[in-house]
Amino acid sequence: MAAWSRVLHVKQQLLTVHIVDDDLDVRSSLENFLRSAGISVRTFGSAEQYLDDPQCALADCLVTDLHMPGLNGFALRAELRRRNADIPVLLMSAYLTAETQDECGKLGMAGVFAKPVDPEILLDRIRQLHLSEGRPDERP
Repeated sequence: MAAWSRVLHVKQQLLTVHIVDDDLDVRSSLENFLRSAGISVRTFGSAEQYLDDPQCALADCLVTDLHMPGLNGFALRAELRRRNADIPVLLMSAYLTAETQDECGKLGMAGVFAKPVDPEILLDRIRQLHLSEGRPDERP
């Protein structure tokens, strides 16, 4: 099925995904792809900018980079937990290691993706998270 024809609605509600990455090209690319799939998207250039937004935890899913200036993706996940924000977090990293994947498991990431991220696979994971109607606290 073509990506442009994948309009995702759950219970007649448009999905909302937030993207946090310090790389504007990555943010723009993922934003354009997800919007073309019918997903509402908001982007943020840093974890701090995201956390300062009063609606940060209202997304259906958060996609974040691991390595960013200031708070990294792990610290962002930890802060969301501290705030009791029940939002699935998908982590991206250009430098995936066994240690990174272990830490993702400990933090309850909903998925881990190597950069460059295949947007079709990311979209499939977002769909899986939503169709489960729960917010699993573990990665696949």
